[in-house]
Amino acid sequence: MTRSTQTLGNEVKMMTVYFGLWKLNVNIPPPPTPEDQVKMVEGQLALMKAQLQAGLLKEVHAFLEGDRGYFITGDVGEEQLYEALQTWSPFVSFELHRTVPFPKAIELTVSATKKRAGRS
Repeated sequence: MTRSTQTLGNEVKMMTVYFGLWKLNVNIPPPPTPEDQVKMVEGQLALMKAQLQAGLLKEVHAFLEGDRGYFITGDVGEEQLYEALQTWSPFVSFELHRTVPFPKAIELTVSATKKRAGRS
């Protein structure tokens, strides 16, 4: 995963990319009628589509079990992401992980290894 950049004047700000796991809260009873269930699912799909179109999410995938999956965020700050995830409460819970782009992770690992070896 890569980080995206945002230019603010002469300053380039790296936006964090998050990897998240989502899981439906199966302890909440479904709506009472099949028609109400359809409305709820359509509403949730509309919310997901809106978050994808707004760039809050880059990708959303479901695991084959159907009640869980993962997502990758777009250009989003912590507070904006927090608010976006709260719109799913209490129906969906999340596990969120901040990522480091792999080329940068390699660079940091080499640097840390050199420091442990007494080389800076």
